[in-house]
Amino acid sequence: MKTVVLGFDALDVRYLDRYASSLPNLTALRDRGIEAPLESTHPPWTGSAWPSMYTGVDPSYHGVYDFFDYDGYPDEGRLVSRADVRQPAIWNYLSAEGIASIVSNVPITHPAEPIEGVLVPGYLAAEDEPGHPEGIRDELSSAIGEAYTVYSSGELSSDSDEKFAGYLELLDRRRRAARWLLESHDWEFAFFQLQKTDAVFHNFDDDDHFRVIYEAADRLVGDVLEVVDEETNVIVCSDHGIGPVTGYQIHVNEVLAEHGLVEATDETDDGLWLGPEKAALMGETGADTETEPDSAGRSPLERTVLAGSRVASGLGIEPGHVYGVAERFGLESALVRLAPDVVREVAGKSVDWRASRAYCPSKTQLGVRINLAGREPEGIVSPDEYEAVRDDVIELLAGLETPDGEPAFEFVCRREAVFDGPYAEDAPDVLFRPAGMVHTVSTKLYGQRFVPVDDHDHQVDGVFLGVGPGFADGYEADRLSLTDVAPVTMALLGRPVPSRMTGTVPDGLLDEPVDRAEYGDVPYATGAAPEDDEDDVTERLEDLGYL
Repeated sequence: MKTVVLGFDALDVRYLDRYASSLPNLTALRDRGIEAPLESTHPPWTGSAWPSMYTGVDPSYHGVYDFFDYDGYPDEGRLVSRADVRQPAIWNYLSAEGIASIVSNVPITHPAEPIEGVLVPGYLAAEDEPGHPEGIRDELSSAIGEAYTVYSSGELSSDSDEKFAGYLELLDRRRRAARWLLESHDWEFAFFQLQKTDAVFHNFDDDDHFRVIYEAADRLVGDVLEVVDEETNVIVCSDHGIGPVTGYQIHVNEVLAEHGLVEATDETDDGLWLGPEKAALMGETGADTETEPDSAGRSPLERTVLAGSRVASGLGIEPGHVYGVAERFGLESALVRLAPDVVREVAGKSVDWRASRAYCPSKTQLGVRINLAGREPEGIVSPDEYEAVRDDVIELLAGLETPDGEPAFEFVCRREAVFDGPYAEDAPDVLFRPAGMVHTVSTKLYGQRFVPVDDHDHQVDGVFLGVGPGFADGYEADRLSLTDVAPVTMALLGRPVPSRMTGTVPDGLLDEPVDRAEYGDVPYATGAAPEDDEDDVTERLEDLGYL
């Protein structure tokens, strides 16, 4: 049976409920199909989650835990690509059997690999990534009457109206492209992904914008349902959820520094983590003269903060206390949100990765890395000390409380408690999850453990909807794992589930019995090496708050 997967980044049941009256297609699928929470991977972020969905294995089996791969330290990372995902995807298994697929806009599928069918890469790909087969981008552009793009116009604009208009234009292009691909190509499996259902929550903060993006996503669902017949299975899924985050930004490295595990340096260049020069970014978006940055790329707000810090310094006030002053005046949230790099510059310190015994390398990894001798290039913790240092980190973070007296983390554990795959050693040595996912994580040194936050960010549970003749009638789903989506898809297509997939097909979910089989050597990640476009993509990651 043909099967279509519609992947909506960060789709969350609370917003499906809230906007149900204006989402006729998604609401109809919910009414007549199977619905269940879809538990994301650890960590629940795009870079690791979508590869888990399309390979059917968790990050310790495919090796991607973040948007960046670290051969050494966080300032030496490089952007991940399909080549870093060390498992076959659904379409690779199908291609090995001569079965055609359509794969469009799925994150971490660049560079495009040759498959049976069509593959147009999505998020993190360079804008000029060609796709497969040769010329498919030109064909798409001709079919929809305008250039098919990976990213939206105004993606990095500081003008919110321009940015949002670009979102809607992009979603409409995605809708028309999906329809054309389904109607003009042979396929048994099709996978379309939309990213802006996540991006809107990172760049806007009101219900009107959220609703409009959900409505645009619903129109794509409607067009797909018009094209396919009732004998086609349809899965709607998301890589994680999203919702309000009203707790604290936890400065994990600040906590580790207070206990002698993190060392600070006056050198403020954190490499990738600083993102692009703001001057170049503002120049691209054509900001007006009132908000133009100075020669160093600093906005008026940032210059004001720096000027205030210099005055404070002249009065004998330590730079690290500037944030505390802002806090007393109720300006701390705005300060961190609008000028995060300058706040750090005011504090005058950043993490010395090589001199630290343990550190949180990335806000999206949700873990702590030990600077282990013999593993890290300049490791300083001996193998004999390794477990003792892990014990110290676990004890410290497990006992950490917010200013409200509540536990900061839902769990803190050794990585072995979560991961058992061949690439588990690439994960942080200690893993944690913010309590209730109402807190965010920062790697910066601000002189403060906690900063109040009022934002939207990722939640563990996404959405799974299943409709079609392959699903069992009356099945009441409890909770699925993101890694279950690939096995379920293979079974719906009438194929055995590959033995190397760690996800499962829940008992009773499908009409037909499910078999497993070895697929032997399945070629995957065979595309050409990606072009070096890290500056552009780093800007987009920064725009979404990932850096």
